Amino acid sequence: MNHRELSKEIIRLTGGQENITQAWHCITRLRFNVRDEKKVQLEQIRALDGVLGAQFQNDQFQVVIGNKVAAVYEELEDQLKQAGATEREAEPPRSRGLNAVLDTISGIFTPILPAIVGTGMLKGILALLVTLGAIQETSGEYQILASIANAAFYFLPFLLAVSSARKFKVNEYIALTLAGTLLYPTILNAYLENHLEPIRFLSLPVSIVNYTQSVIPIILGVWLLSYVHRWVDRFIPGPVKVIFTSMIVLVITVPILLIAIGPLGNYIGIYLEIGTSWLFAHSGPLTGILLGGLMPVIVMTGMHYAFFPGTLQNLSKLGYDVLLLPLNLVANMSQAGAVMAVFLKTKNKSMKSIALSSGISAFLGITEPAIYGVTLKLKKPFYASIIGGAAGGGFITAVGLKCFGFAVPGLLSLPLYIGPNGGMENFWYALIGVGISFVVSFIVTLLLKWDEPITQQPAGASSSAIAPTTASESAKRSGTTNRSNQEPAPPPVTVHSIEEKKGEIFSPLTGELVSLKELPDPTFAEEMTGKGIAIIPKEGRVTAPFDGTVTMIAKSKHAIMLTSSSGIDILIHVGLNTVSLKGKFFEEKVVIGQRVNKGDLLLEFDIESIQATGIDLTTPVIVANTPDYLDVVPVQVKGVVPMNELLLLTVR
Repeated sequence: MNHRELSKEIIRLTGGQENITQAWHCITRLRFNVRDEKKVQLEQIRALDGVLGAQFQNDQFQVVIGNKVAAVYEELEDQLKQAGATEREAEPPRSRGLNAVLDTISGIFTPILPAIVGTGMLKGILALLVTLGAIQETSGEYQILASIANAAFYFLPFLLAVSSARKFKVNEYIALTLAGTLLYPTILNAYLENHLEPIRFLSLPVSIVNYTQSVIPIILGVWLLSYVHRWVDRFIPGPVKVIFTSMIVLVITVPILLIAIGPLGNYIGIYLEIGTSWLFAHSGPLTGILLGGLMPVIVMTGMHYAFFPGTLQNLSKLGYDVLLLPLNLVANMSQAGAVMAVFLKTKNKSMKSIALSSGISAFLGITEPAIYGVTLKLKKPFYASIIGGAAGGGFITAVGLKCFGFAVPGLLSLPLYIGPNGGMENFWYALIGVGISFVVSFIVTLLLKWDEPITQQPAGASSSAIAPTTASESAKRSGTTNRSNQEPAPPPVTVHSIEEKKGEIFSPLTGELVSLKELPDPTFAEEMTGKGIAIIPKEGRVTAPFDGTVTMIAKSKHAIMLTSSSGIDILIHVGLNTVSLKGKFFEEKVVIGQRVNKGDLLLEFDIESIQATGIDLTTPVIVANTPDYLDVVPVQVKGVVPMNELLLLTVR
């Protein structure tokens, strides 16, 4: 089936053009908003040649195509445009309390982080170069690099307009036009020239406000735009929608934005700055102790996204942040101290390997592998990291540590603590705070005792026996009889339990870890299908890496895809060219649509027979919806991983 035929079938089975309100695509899948989910023929779409899987997730209908998704979407878009389906907008998701607020903030700020972090790091490097005398502030090189470093913040409303439009499901170009009105010279020049007398529009005052580097006004404006656009779109006839809808929407939205919402958002930003200053003026060290210690818990629950608007507002208006970024820096270093102490103290080879790799990640500002793979698993090192973070947090807030740019809070971000004028006092405070957090956490971890996790297999047991449950239990769950039942099953391996968190993926295989970049297949090596890690299996069994639903099984049985209850799509692809076996030597134990629990048997394969054919059995384990996350991080990158051990973490 060619791309055009496939797109036609997908449209037909999705309920036709009239049922599709919006269509777009990411790296691996087509994404739709539909009017009536009942009209979507899910199983028939999954059975189409060229479709890897299909599912409903987060109020979206998704069709997994793989690396040919762009070509299929191009054909699909041509057909939908004839009926204007790609232009219609879907209703934004209904609010679900605090989780909805955090999800909205996350969805708006996560996509712009590459621009903010990249320019923020450049700002820190420029400050370092000025301090070292390697570049002069009057030089042309400095002026060009400084314009790059400042551009993302100066034009922040444009970046937020795009990400907000995507989150609120409204046309991005209309949202950009909305941002343009905030930064248009009529208002901006009046502010710069100190002509602050309001402009009158229908006798109502339009305040003269500097919206460069602002955060909240454009987000509120695009939120309003999404409602106005849907309301106006109902009354405009189809043939003239393109001409009149956007014009009427802007004429309604822009005055409301400039007269009411913009100034309101500006005042909210101002009071966020005042609130932060008041907090540190009246209880700075106490605030630092509490937030520095609890920052790992805040990050684990996603509450850190609540600080993002205030952080960007402070960086934009004040030029520095005294809350999220400095406290995250010392909290991250406390995690590094704890895991490095575990690395020195533990006698468990697997834990030592995980501690070393996650410690390096923590030094660079990525602490999820350290938290979930080491400190939280062993518990007492986690408590030590809280103590270290509290100690460092108390110090940096007492001295008023400032971060002058946005970057991942790790050692590489330290140049951002050099003053813009080259002053080094703030930088030394940052080093002392980092040192306090690391040393306190490191020493407390060494002094505490914890129970070593038992990941070695029992004496006398074969390597193929390592599993979270006995073979008979897995077979019983899947409704099949496992041939390994003929031998006495060893006692289950004891692994200290971790409360299952959103973003955790456990190993579906027992085997040796291999980086995707080392694979000879460029599709996996270049992460075209998503990020993850590969495993060279030591036994012919694949189990569920989390609680979820089976969404795809390849006809040749060599690949299976599952979706977790929190929305992670995982692809387990046994071998690199096993599709050529056409299902020989494979036996699936589940069916599409079946609910499974972590550790349930999904697939068996005859490892010896496949190896005899000369086929490489290296098995990529891929997060297929990688674009939905800020990053996908392996908990460890080398060594042997037991089945059901924590393998990957998705980072939001």
